[in-house]
Amino acid sequence: MSYQPRAFFALDLGSATTSAALLGHVGGRWRLVAHVSAPATLDLEDLLRDLVRRVELTDPTLLAEIASGREGEVAFYVDDWPRLTSCSTPLRHIAVLAGSRRQRRRLEETALRAGWLVQGGSADQDDPVALTRLLMSANTTTVLLGADHSPGGDEKRHLPELAALLAAATRLRPELTVILAGGAAAFESQFAITGDADLEIASAAAAPVLPPADGASAVDAAGKDDQSKRPGHAPEPIAVFDETADPEAAADGAVDEAVATAPEADAADAADRAVDEAVATAPEADAADAADPADAADAAPAAPAAPADSAPPATSVPELTLPAPAARHASAAPALHVILAPDPEAGRPIGSALQQVLEGVRVLPNDSRLGIARSIASLAYVLDRSIELVEVGLQGGLRAHSEPIGQGHFTVVSSYAMPAAASFAPSDPSDEVIDGVAAWSTIALDRHQLMDRLNDTRLVPWGEADGSGAIFRLAAAKAAVTRLVDATPDISEHPLPELLVAAGGIFASLPPAVVALALADLIRRPGATSMVCDQARLLGPIGVIEDEAERRRLLANLAEEILMPLGSLILPAGVRPGRNAGTLHLKGVNSIAEIELHPGAIQVVDLPPGRSAKVAVDFRDAVKLGTRAHHFDLDVVGGLGGLLVDLRDIPLRISDRPESRRAALEAWQRGMWPEVDE
Repeated sequence: MSYQPRAFFALDLGSATTSAALLGHVGGRWRLVAHVSAPATLDLEDLLRDLVRRVELTDPTLLAEIASGREGEVAFYVDDWPRLTSCSTPLRHIAVLAGSRRQRRRLEETALRAGWLVQGGSADQDDPVALTRLLMSANTTTVLLGADHSPGGDEKRHLPELAALLAAATRLRPELTVILAGGAAAFESQFAITGDADLEIASAAAAPVLPPADGASAVDAAGKDDQSKRPGHAPEPIAVFDETADPEAAADGAVDEAVATAPEADAADAADRAVDEAVATAPEADAADAADPADAADAAPAAPAAPADSAPPATSVPELTLPAPAARHASAAPALHVILAPDPEAGRPIGSALQQVLEGVRVLPNDSRLGIARSIASLAYVLDRSIELVEVGLQGGLRAHSEPIGQGHFTVVSSYAMPAAASFAPSDPSDEVIDGVAAWSTIALDRHQLMDRLNDTRLVPWGEADGSGAIFRLAAAKAAVTRLVDATPDISEHPLPELLVAAGGIFASLPPAVVALALADLIRRPGATSMVCDQARLLGPIGVIEDEAERRRLLANLAEEILMPLGSLILPAGVRPGRNAGTLHLKGVNSIAEIELHPGAIQVVDLPPGRSAKVAVDFRDAVKLGTRAHHFDLDVVGGLGGLLVDLRDIPLRISDRPESRRAALEAWQRGMWPEVDE
């Protein structure tokens, strides 16, 4: 008789923070028993033992119930209970090539939404030397060559040259992953003749909106059913050329000259001859490596492969089947060198098909951000509400929107983006990033101090997490969300959702009332919404459950427990300046409170968690709050931040003078974070 565990661990292994939660089957449904977060440098097993020990000391009866009579020491439970794990994917670089600047911008935008660090070039703007340097950069691990489904004009004329140049580069760098999108797929034969490239075709059919109806992952939806062959399982690339002898420099000029001077039909042959000549003139040791990259790859230490059939069997629990846990940052089968992908216009929303292919190449198995996006889509169905989520972390950010539509609301329409630029501490902060942090900081810091503190935050994310360090972390988080919102104008076009979710370790470490104010500062669209925070960081692990029905059942059990209520937000547009904007009547259980509204201010009404109330708002002038009117009746719920009535401008207008700006931000923040004045 098999043992059916009544508890399991949900783990979110982030780059800065490890979050662990214990979930148990209590009273006929799944419940969140306990959770904890700690720096990612701490030992995971010690963290889990400490979590179980806390439950044992707090409620030993509950621990005995979820243990199903299998009593033992703390270490026994840690080893015995299954684990549902998600992890953050490190940032990777992609080179984007296109025949025109217009196409290059479209491809770059799609790659940015998929979470890549992007460098691009177009044949009509960059010369072959610049493009060769881009391909030969040590940072470049993947190359995207794309075109329209039926290329025309200059784009069609430049594609043979770009394909020949890229094919020549793969002879020197066989570890590159090449993605041919749209019309560029017609040049696949130039890569097949090298003898080194495998070929995988990603279906160009209309890609389903996340999540697919059958609960498959985004990569599976693009036509890759064999999980062991996903490009996301690729090991780190192995260099097969020696920079000291610099055969790359010798090849650059030869390839450029061959491509530039050869006719279109002979571009590939000319490029190959140029590479052969460059290899022949290189030193013997380097020439041997370049001529036979397979031998060089064999000589290099190879990452251990994880066969698909070697994973432990899935563990079954009541009402839930957990997937086999994946090793963090594990390497598996080698990446396929050439992938055929849909054109940049394919899918709904536009570009989603290519975005899914790019995600499949970049992400690790059980990626937490893809898991969060799936969980938001499932949660929108379970709660029958429109939901928007913002999440920022050390390795980028995520913005997702899901909304049930149609008869019966059985269909959920979702869109999401996870730009790397939304990191709260970018690795190489630009002037725009520094200016953005300074704009939200209530501490006077010059540019050099801001740069140093951002770099320190990236190196030691948990360092100086209180006092002025906490205030700086808030400014960095708000600047990251600003970049995230700017990068996703398509999501900003939607009305304010019924539920607004904040996620990520940096929000979980800040006071809930401050997070509520930050959302009011940043998501400025007229309407009324409820604000919550994924405090236990369970959306990522739950999202790795492949079966959509099981994911929905689990979220239906846990929704009220994993989403910490921050409060409600009323955000009208069109409030005119003056002494009085109107009145608000809060109808509680036994009383009615009347509150005068003041233009240009944000007012906080005490409404604790678990309380709901009806609000009647009478404005002096007609304002937009979903519709344009003078009177509105709204249902609101309480939270740790209370009810926020925001009568400031949309968009938020603050003085450009640093002193005045800091004073305004500090005044708004003081009521939500009184500890900063102590």
